[in-house]
This record gives sequence, structure tokens and C-alpha cells, in this order.
Amino acid sequence: MCRLQGALNGALGGNRVLTEAVMLDHWLWELTAIGPFPIPWTITGTEIIESADPQIGTVYCWIHEPLAEFPLRPYLEKGYPDPMVVADHGRIIDVDQLLVAGLERRVTAIPANRYALGRARRSLQDGVPVVCLADAQMGGALHPLVLQLAGRVGARVVFQWARRRPDGTIEVTFASPPRSKCDTAEAVQENLAFLRAAQQRALAGLGLPEQKAT
Repeated sequence: MCRLQGALNGALGGNRVLTEAVMLDHWLWELTAIGPFPIPWTITGTEIIESADPQIGTVYCWIHEPLAEFPLRPYLEKGYPDPMVVADHGRIIDVDQLLVAGLERRVTAIPANRYALGRARRSLQDGVPVVCLADAQMGGALHPLVLQLAGRVGARVVFQWARRRPDGTIEVTFASPPRSKCDTAEAVQENLAFLRAAQQRALAGLGLPEQKAT
């Protein structure tokens, strides 16, 4: 369906790639709200997840882009500890729940507002993983706050992303950033530079203009 919508919009002079990507996220959300369904996926980097310190939560971080929420599905299906997700307010349902693509199961979520860092700190100190995006919107300014928080509490940072293959399988990757411990300003900046490069690649792949570094 999303491919058809993308092709139709492209034929009308619109952005085919962007439309297809946006509609894929849309249909995953709408169908999940109806009930669970299978989605083929692969996962790389389980050894990174499994090396977590049980005494302090891990920060799973990335940027706004298509399928940014999808890594939650294989993460949960592999049986890893439930995370707390810092989510866009409009994605949260039933006060504090976030849908997970194709699953009946949900995860706890808090809105990305001025109180989020305090709640994320407490979760990390309790050993609960935290999922958070480093920008407020696709192509938006990257904020160091979550990386700085990880450094202050001694939490490890892991980057995660998802890509769709032509056959429909979703490839999910968990990877160590340039600096898994954000204990210095230089470490934070190195990780932000990595995220900025990923952000520009995502925008280029969607046919959108690059953003100036912030």
C-alpha cells in the first residue's frame, strides 16, 4: 500500500520516496492499533545489548527518521528488559503507553518535555533502559542533553536504527557509537557528529535538503 501511495504521489510530481517512507510508518501504526501481525525482521548487534551493566540503564539513541521506533519490536521479541521511551507527545496513548509495531504489547513512554530528563535520570539509575531521539523532529537541531545525561550517571550509549529491504524485511542494527561513554564534552561532540552525518544521509535518501550543522 505505501509503495502504491508513493508511486501515485511521484506520478503527480511529488516526492515518491518520502511519501512511501511516511506512509509505511503510518500503516504500521494504524494496523498495530487494530491488532498484532507478523513483520519479517533481522537484528544485528545483540551482543552489544547483552553486554549492558544491569546496575545502570543503557541509553538507546538515534534521530527522527522513518522506522525510528521499529527497533523496539525485535528488542522486545528477543526478551530484553522493557525500556522507558521518551516519545513525541502525539505518539503516546492511554496516558503513558507507546505502541510497538505489530505487537499487542506496549512499552512505557513519557513525553519529550522539560521533565523528561529528570524522569530519564531516575530510570537509568534504577537500571531501566531509556530510548530517546536526539532531535525534536526530522532534520531538526541535534541536542546533546540526553548524551550529557548518560555521561553524568555513567550510562552507556548505544545507537539503533532500522532499514527496510526491497523484499519488505526490516533490518535492525544496534551499534556502539564512536564514544559509548559520554564522560567528556569531546565524547559528546564526537557522538553528535556521528548523528549529524546520519541525519544528513537520511535527508538525502528522502530527497530533502540538507540542514546546516547546529
